[in-house]
Amino acid sequence: DPQYFLPLLRHFTLFHPGKNGLSKIVAGYHQFHAAQKALETTVIATREGGNRKAGVIWHTQGSGKSLLMAFYAGLAAKHPALANPTLVIITDRNDLDDQLFQTFSNSKDLLRQTPQQADSRENLRELLTRQTGGIIFTTLQKFSPDEGENVFPLLTDRRNVVVIADEAHRSQYGFRAKVGVKT
Repeated sequence: DPQYFLPLLRHFTLFHPGKNGLSKIVAGYHQFHAAQKALETTVIATREGGNRKAGVIWHTQGSGKSLLMAFYAGLAAKHPALANPTLVIITDRNDLDDQLFQTFSNSKDLLRQTPQQADSRENLRELLTRQTGGIIFTTLQKFSPDEGENVFPLLTDRRNVVVIADEAHRSQYGFRAKVGVKT
């Protein structure tokens, strides 16, 4: 059906480098539909009067969450209603941050831009001062206040900064949470 086939070719097909050359990756049906639905809710959430909450997509391990995020990012970056958004991808672990950054870096052709990875709080704050565009990767811990600060500084007031959190649920215990070994 052309209503599915043409968008699948245009927005949901990637070529990633591998050991044996390029591999073609085509979105699965769940990635195809979820990315488009997420884009719809993002447009609604970011418009004037929108509540700035686009929702949650639940997936199991190995279901292609990283690629789904790349497909979604490609759609969001091109959508006229989002006016060249800045996408901020947040994780809670360096290894996951590196893995997602690599997936997005391999998807530059689809995204039409080169992702950047914040390496410090100061670098994250600097990257978020941009007026348009960009895909920024960071860990949740870089949002905590600097030593001696009690207030979280405003990083941006733009409506078209879209935050994508992956496995950041561990942060719900606070930035300084520790496991009680005895309890």
